[in-house]
Amino acid sequence: MTITREKTDSGLRPPSGGKPQRGKGAWARQWWVLPFALYCVGFGVYGGGRFITFDPSLTVASIRPEIPWHYPILAAHVLTGTVAVCLAWTQVWPWLRENHPGVHRKIGWVYYFAGVIPSGILAFPVAILTTFGQGLRYGFLAMATLWAITTVAGFVAGIQHRFEDHKRWMYRNVAMTTSTITVRITQPIAIALTTWLLPATYAGQDRLVIVEGAVAGLWAAFVGHLLFVEWFVLRPRRRRRAAAARTTAAASAGN
Repeated sequence: MTITREKTDSGLRPPSGGKPQRGKGAWARQWWVLPFALYCVGFGVYGGGRFITFDPSLTVASIRPEIPWHYPILAAHVLTGTVAVCLAWTQVWPWLRENHPGVHRKIGWVYYFAGVIPSGILAFPVAILTTFGQGLRYGFLAMATLWAITTVAGFVAGIQHRFEDHKRWMYRNVAMTTSTITVRITQPIAIALTTWLLPATYAGQDRLVIVEGAVAGLWAAFVGHLLFVEWFVLRPRRRRRAAAARTTAAASAGN
C-alpha cells in the first residue's frame, strides 16, 4: 500500500530510468505475478469458504468447548485473513504500483483495515487458545509477532512517505501474510519426512508425533518466506542501488 498522491515526484519513483514499466517487457519481467495471484486467491477461496457460515461443524480446527467465543474469534481471524491473503499479491506487483498508484493505494487500505490489522490482532488469542500444544502455540505467537511488526513498519513508512522503506516492509509483510498458505504444504512434508524417526522418541504418543511435525512445518514456512524475501528479493535490490550510486558518484567525479 502506498499512501500518497498520484505524483511521481512525491517519492513514488518508478525504476528503470524514471519511467513506469509498460508493455511486453514489463510483463515478461513480472511473469511471477500470475502464479502468485493464483496461489493467494486460490487458497483464500478454499481456506476461507468453510468459515463464511460461522458453522463450527465445518472447521477442521480443534475448538475449545469450554470457551464459547473461541470459534467466533477464529472465524473472524480466518475471514479477515482471507481478505489479506487474496489481496497480498497486489501489494508487491510493480506494474500496478507504478502505473496505477491510486488503485494500488485503495487496495492497500482494504488490505490493511479489512485484512492484516484485524486478522493480525486476532492472531494472538487464536495462537494462545490452540489445542495442539506449546510448540505450535509459541510458533503461532512468533508468526503473529513478526506479522504485526511488518504491518506496523510498512504502514508507518507509507504514512511518512518513506516509500523505499515502505516497499521493503511490504515485501516482508506479504511474506508473512502468505506463509499461512505455505504452511499447508510444509507441515505435511515435515510430518511425512520425520514421522518414521519419532516413534523411538515418542513411543505410544501418535498425536505428539504429528504435532512435532506440524511445528517444524510451521517454522519452515514463515522463516523460509522471510529468508527468501531478504536474500532473493531485497538483497539484489540493495546491490543494484549500491551499483547505481557508485556509477553516479564516478560520473560526478569525472565531471
